[in-house]
Amino acid sequence: MKKETEEWIRIADEDFQASKYLLESSLFRMVCYHAQQCVEKILKAILTEKEIEFSRTHNILDLANAVRGIGYELPLDMEDAVFLNSVYRARYPAAMGLLPTGEPSKEDADRALNISERMWEWFKDVLA
Repeated sequence: MKKETEEWIRIADEDFQASKYLLESSLFRMVCYHAQQCVEKILKAILTEKEIEFSRTHNILDLANAVRGIGYELPLDMEDAVFLNSVYRARYPAAMGLLPTGEPSKEDADRALNISERMWEWFKDVLA
């Protein structure tokens, strides 16, 4: 495995662990942020390992499509990708593009964490 891939994986794991920890403290905005970051870094790790160039982006939909384009079936549907993109924007003040429903809720945090957990488990099988 490439050293850069290992670095993406290490940081993705930190984001995953942080999101679980933050949920216990009811910091829902940060749970959503770190869950999105975990998924983003997993996708970038795969692209890095397969030597596929990608732009500097946080767009989960674009990254997922790139990973699918090299033959992977992801446990991430379009609705989940769009959701993660929306919760990522929730790191900014409301005027800058929060979720349509406002502040991220516990349900939003649970959903984001569940998506990242599915991706993390899938990823461990893919690059094992």
